[in-house]
Amino acid sequence: MLRLKRPHEASTIVRLLSDSELVARVRQGVLAEPGVIDEYYRRCIPIYQGFLGRHWHTGWYGEGTDPPKPSDQERMIAIIAQSAGIEPGMRVLDVGCGIGGTAHWLAQHRQTEVVGLTPVAEQKRIADLFLANASLSRTPAIVLGHGTQLPFPDSSFDAVLFLESTCHIENREAFIREACRVLRPGGRLAGEDWLRVDAPGESTQAALVAQVERLWAIPALGRPSSYLSLMNAAGFEQCEFHDLREESVLARGFATTAAQQRSLEADIATCREPLLGLILEGLLALGQAMAAGCFTVGRFACVRPARV
Repeated sequence: MLRLKRPHEASTIVRLLSDSELVARVRQGVLAEPGVIDEYYRRCIPIYQGFLGRHWHTGWYGEGTDPPKPSDQERMIAIIAQSAGIEPGMRVLDVGCGIGGTAHWLAQHRQTEVVGLTPVAEQKRIADLFLANASLSRTPAIVLGHGTQLPFPDSSFDAVLFLESTCHIENREAFIREACRVLRPGGRLAGEDWLRVDAPGESTQAALVAQVERLWAIPALGRPSSYLSLMNAAGFEQCEFHDLREESVLARGFATTAAQQRSLEADIATCREPLLGLILEGLLALGQAMAAGCFTVGRFACVRPARV
């Protein structure tokens, strides 16, 4: 019987790989390599900072032709925070906090007590340094850990948030169950995530979705209905899903036009850095899947029942 490596064993092995070897592992799929996702996101920190700054997630885009900018991503945080009913003084957990962008925004704009969770030690180091020098009245705490085993007591948060981190969790059922456990009665789980959707008449859907999954180290993209089912099964109530294609100009954040895709193809052809090349291919795959109608970003919200 095949035994999967424990996360710390896999991380030790994966850290010895060259960038080219790590990229090859990502291309093969990540289910049998528990440390691949963490190591990939550790090495990609400088590239992500160059592309996205401190907010590593899709923005909420309005009409216009300007390129996406940080204010679009901060608007997304504000919308998720509103759906979670976040108010000053609440204790909030940000699962998959990256380098602390969302934690900083919540502490600054909502005056909350924020705890960020990341499995990547280098992300924690950068987030801690950034937040310690941010002149906040209450500095967020960054904790190492995984979403499937939240290292917190029962009923310890008023809200749990996720911004495009859940798609990287293989066992989403465990994460949603854990989120319910650490929420206080009446607390809310809210977030946004990459999703697969069914587009009628497209014979290439499965291949496009599989390409997105491989290039972005995602075990499997979920469907909106699967998230809602897991939330209901965990005991949440008032479960909601909103497709961002219907309430924003979502395509502005992706390379959906022929011209944009040709530009990416040219960049890919001349790129000599394995990790950057993988990300460029991933951006192209996202644009193609979005244009084909089999990929979207959706936001969710649900409530832990007030009864204990």
